[in-house]
Amino acid sequence: MTPVLECILAVLFIVIIVVLVILTINIVRFLKETTQTMASIRELTDLTRSELKPAFKSINDVLSTVNNVSIATNKQFDTLKKILTTLLGASCVVFSNAKNKCGFFSGLISGFNLFRKKRR
Repeated sequence: MTPVLECILAVLFIVIIVVLVILTINIVRFLKETTQTMASIRELTDLTRSELKPAFKSINDVLSTVNNVSIATNKQFDTLKKILTTLLGASCVVFSNAKNKCGFFSGLISGFNLFRKKRR
């Protein structure tokens, strides 16, 4: 080989070795930063989970209370509906009987008036 070719090959090998060293250093830094980032993310998720558990428990308790109030209110309305249905049903029967009796009484009075007019 010629001395120029040997010099070029030596420079090429030195450049390749330097590039590989720089690349290895950057890959190691990237892996170290990635590990630290993942640890920070894990801490953040643990902290968030520990902070959100009481909030979710509180929301669950509130929703349970609202559900119980809703059930109690529905029971009250059902009771009121039954009472009103009973009262309205009884009043309809009374009014229909009174209406029938009024029809009977008005017919009776009309009959008396008709006989009274015939007597005169």
